[in-house]
Amino acid sequence: MPIENTPSYTFSLTYDAAARQLHSCWRGTTTDDELYAHYAELMAAAEAHDYCRFWLLDMRERNWHASGFGRWFGNEFAAIAHQVLGQPLFIAYVINPAHKAIADSPGVQATQYNCAAHGVYPFFFDNEAAARDWLAHQQALDTPGQAAPTA
Repeated sequence: MPIENTPSYTFSLTYDAAARQLHSCWRGTTTDDELYAHYAELMAAAEAHDYCRFWLLDMRERNWHASGFGRWFGNEFAAIAHQVLGQPLFIAYVINPAHKAIADSPGVQATQYNCAAHGVYPFFFDNEAAARDWLAHQQALDTPGQAAPTA
C-alpha cells in the first residue's frame, strides 16, 4: 500500500514499503524542466524513506528527453545522488518499444558509464516484471559500499 503519493497529471510517485522501493510513472509528454523537478521529488522521497536506493520508474507513456537532460542526469544528478544517498542507486526504467533503440544508443551508454562512476546504475527494461526482478535481485545482493550491479 502506498505511503506517499504526489499526484500530477504527468507524474506520480509512491513508496512501496513492503518492497522498499520508490515507484514513479509518467503519463504523457514531459518537458525537461518538469523532469528536473520530478527528479528533485524522487531525491526528496528517497531521503524521506530511509534513503531509498531502489527505484522503479515507468516511462512507457513518456517522451524521451532531450540530450541536455541526459548529460545533466549522467553528471550532475548522479553526483547529487551519490552525495545524498552515500551508496549505490539502482534505477529500473520500464520503457516502450519506441524507446528501445534510443536506450541502446552510444549516447545513453555513455550516460550510463558516467552514472556508474558515481554509483548510479540506470538500466532499461521492456517489461515491468523484468524490471521488478532486477531490482529485487539487486536488493538481495545489496551490501553497504557495493560497487556495481550484476546482470
